[in-house]
Amino acid sequence: MKKQKSKNIKLVIETLQNEVDGNIYAAMQKLSMNYSMTWAYKHPKNKQLFPRTENNIKSELKKVYPIKGRRYEIINIAEGNNVVMVELIENYPDPKTKKIYRTPIVIVLEIKGNKINTGRHYCDPNLSYLHLNESKLNKLYKNKKVKQVIKRK
Repeated sequence: MKKQKSKNIKLVIETLQNEVDGNIYAAMQKLSMNYSMTWAYKHPKNKQLFPRTENNIKSELKKVYPIKGRRYEIINIAEGNNVVMVELIENYPDPKTKKIYRTPIVIVLEIKGNKINTGRHYCDPNLSYLHLNESKLNKLYKNKKVKQVIKRK
């Protein structure tokens, strides 16, 4: 018997689906008024430590949501008390070369009032530029099966 997904996991999966679909309006309905995302790394270009979203989330989403061909492969998803953690591979094509970037990521999302309130995005941005293929990622995941694929509807 398949385990039922919690409302928080459903919220996160729906928000990831909104992102790959480019649906800013639907995503904004799932984010709290105080939403913020922090990237747990040093920005590879401007060297900013722990960059984060600014005050105008809608404007920032307009920059990242239009990426066509984005796909998420969820490896693991877990939750605690109002926290959802997702281990995934983000796939998206380079707009110029059409080569596919594949980046292993862990996202930690805190839920407050049935909306995503804050998040932390853990990855090594340098891995994106390596154009990792499936066989290289299999070394990391040891041929672990993808639990769910989120792609454009």
